[in-house]
Amino acid sequence: MKTLLRTLPWGLVGLSILAVAACGGTSDTAGKGQVSIVLSGSGASVASLVTPSTASHTDSCPAPTAASVTFSSILARNLDGVLVDVTIDLPATVDLLALGSGTETTLPAGFLPPGTYDQFVVVMKQLELTLASGTKVAITPPGGGWTSIVRVSEPFTVVETQTTAVTLIFRKDLSFACRLGTWDFHPQFECKRKGGKGN
Repeated sequence: MKTLLRTLPWGLVGLSILAVAACGGTSDTAGKGQVSIVLSGSGASVASLVTPSTASHTDSCPAPTAASVTFSSILARNLDGVLVDVTIDLPATVDLLALGSGTETTLPAGFLPPGTYDQFVVVMKQLELTLASGTKVAITPPGGGWTSIVRVSEPFTVVETQTTAVTLIFRKDLSFACRLGTWDFHPQFECKRKGGKGN
């Protein structure tokens, strides 16, 4: 019993030290400003991309009702031309076809060092289409995933302890193509600041 009474406090001390190390250590967000990235959509529906005038019977693709893509990383380019990783809790999966017509989704909070940025690089690793029949179709990404370079028409400035809001607009009409009966994916985005103009 004495041994237990002597050991228990040290065990509690050890747990306390571990908790402090986990919660009170140097944070990846220290000294950075927050970036709120909202995803929206625009352009024609994917179903309208395949019409009798643009595709033969052998080229037609079953129209998807959902396109769930996994965002794996996001980078931002500063005015020195250096790409900086956005500190953000990814991966995150989003149905791209649900975006638009007032429907938006916000990614987990991101953080960047203070500075001015003029471009995003968005990397996606997985895409699964859901057809009207309920069939799931996985599209294989290229090595390293799909990369979309998104220019910002108006550079935005990140300030420590402040939040900068930007919107990435997914272009449905430019991102999908039907080739030989299968869907190709080449993601295209536009970017605008909250209250600013798009590209």
